[in-house]
Parts: sequence; structure tokens; C-alpha cells
Amino acid sequence: MALRIGTLRRRYLPVVAFSAACLAPSLVHAQSAEDKAAARTLGTEGIKLANAGDCAGAVDKLARAEALYHAPTILGRLGECQVALGKLVEGTENLNRVIREPLPSNAPPAYAQARDRAQGVLDAALPRIAKLRIVVEPNVAGLEVLVGDKTVPSALLGAERPTDPGTHQIVARAPGYRPASAEVTLAEGGAESVSLALIAEEVAAPPPEPPPEPPPQNTPPAQPTDTGAQGSDKTLAYVLWGVGGVGLLTGTVTGVMAMGKKGDLDDQCTSSGECPSKSQDTLDSAKTLALVSTIGFGVGIAGAAAGTVLYFMTPAGSAALPSFQAYGTTARPYVTPTGAGVVGQF
Repeated sequence: MALRIGTLRRRYLPVVAFSAACLAPSLVHAQSAEDKAAARTLGTEGIKLANAGDCAGAVDKLARAEALYHAPTILGRLGECQVALGKLVEGTENLNRVIREPLPSNAPPAYAQARDRAQGVLDAALPRIAKLRIVVEPNVAGLEVLVGDKTVPSALLGAERPTDPGTHQIVARAPGYRPASAEVTLAEGGAESVSLALIAEEVAAPPPEPPPEPPPQNTPPAQPTDTGAQGSDKTLAYVLWGVGGVGLLTGTVTGVMAMGKKGDLDDQCTSSGECPSKSQDTLDSAKTLALVSTIGFGVGIAGAAAGTVLYFMTPAGSAALPSFQAYGTTARPYVTPTGAGVVGQF
């Protein structure tokens, strides 16, 4: 039972001491009762996590407790956990603050114990801090150097910078220069030097000036050619020639038939000029054929003439075509851009 009581005492003594320390006056400035109570709760939880070996979870609670209420018991355990997580630079700075801060005469014993504990952790952690020297050329205006996500002050360029052990990405950048980067791995207590060279960005050359335009030439403007109209006139000429050919053929055939009818009529009539009654039909048929023959020849001649005029003489547009009259009948072929035909009175 004695062993169990001793074990429990060692385990919870820091928590009890911290709770008692939180009741002491602040070393910096007075805090509200609510801030003190919240700091006591967060600090107690953080110390429990640290005692259980969970420094990753303890750091957040201890940092928030320290922000609400400063006490060596809080800050010392925060620095101790930071060192355990590899944040040697930040952790040793917090431990240094605990050691260098004077304690009031009425400070609780827990504060003195926290200072002694911080000294032991600090002595073991300081030799583990690495040194990193960064040189950037050229050192131009607007130069910015980053180690991870932390900016390196220009005053530290070329000097040894305390840095946590491990792998770090270094980036240097400046206006008008290409970014330069390097990766370095620092061992515990080791020292490394990194040099970065900035290269000026190439300034894009301005585009060449266009050659001067040649002076205007006093040449007469080209005359437009209406090939479409000429092609249309030639097509109509071919059509008219076709109409003329059909007209001549019709006139020839019907003329021959009219002459045949006239021969039949001569055979039917006597030398005295008397003709039988049925010869009237033959006479009418002969006249009709003669009229059709006359019209066919007229159309044929007019179509052939109009086609020839269009083809050889008229450059564009429609042509005025001659008309033909015979036996009280007027026939006039016509030509338009959309077609051709014959109109008249019969």
C-alpha cells in the first residue's frame, strides 16, 4: 500500500503543484477570474497529457493556458514538450525565459521547482541545436529568404542561425530574379552552409518594328469583270439557237405538208376551177399548215438571229429581238435572264 501511495503521489504531485501555482499572483499582470479558471483547467489537462507522454496533445493546451495566465509551471512544461517534439529552438527559448525570470519573495515552491526542472531540460537540449549559414548572391533590394515557412531576417544572412535538426527547404527570391532553392539536412548539433545564386530574369526583347509601307502607286483601278453575266448571255444564245433550229425544222416539215395538201387540191379541182365540196377541208388544212410553217420559219429565223447577236455582239443583259409578221400573225421571240420563248398574236 505504501508503494501504491508513493506512486500516486509522484504521478499527481505536478498536477497538484500546478493547481496551487495557478492560485498565486500573476508574475506579469492581473487576470480576470474567468481567465485564471480557464488557464487552470487547460494547464491541468496539458500537464496530464505531458505526463502520459502525449506532448503533441499537451502543447496546444499548455500554449493556450500560458496565453491566458503566465506561470513558470505552464511555460516550463510547454518548453519541455516542444523540445521533446524536436522544436529545440522554440522550446529552449521558453525554458530560458523560465530560468531568467526573477521570482517574487512570495512565489509558491512550485515556481522554484519549475525553474530547476527547466534548467535541467535546457542544459540537455542546447547542445542538440544545429547551426545553419545561408549566403545569397547578389544581395539585392527586396530579397526574401525562407527556411520552411519562416522568414530569415536580412541581418542573419551570412551568419550562423540556430535551427532545429532535420530536413529544411530553403528558398530565396527577389523582384526581377528567378527564385533559387536548396534542401539541407541538419544533424543534432551539426553546422551546414548553403549558398544560393539568384539569376536575373531575361527581359523579353521588344517585337521588331514592322517595315515601312511602300508609297502608293498611281495605277488605274482594275476594271471588274462580269463573268457571270457573260456566261449567262452565252447560255441564252445557245438556247435561242436551239429554239431557232426547232422553228426552222417545224417550218420545213409543215411547209412540205402544206405543199402536199395543195397538190391534192389541184388534183381534185377541174381545169375550169370547180372543186368538189370535200376539197374545202383540204384547203383549210393546207392553209393551217402553211400558217404553222410560216410561224416556224419566223421563229427559227428570229431565234437564230437573236442567238447570234447575244453571242457575238451583246456583252451582258437581254437583247432586243426582231419580230416576224405574216398573214396577220405577229411572232416575237423573247430572252430574259431566266428563260426564253415566243410571244405574239395568232
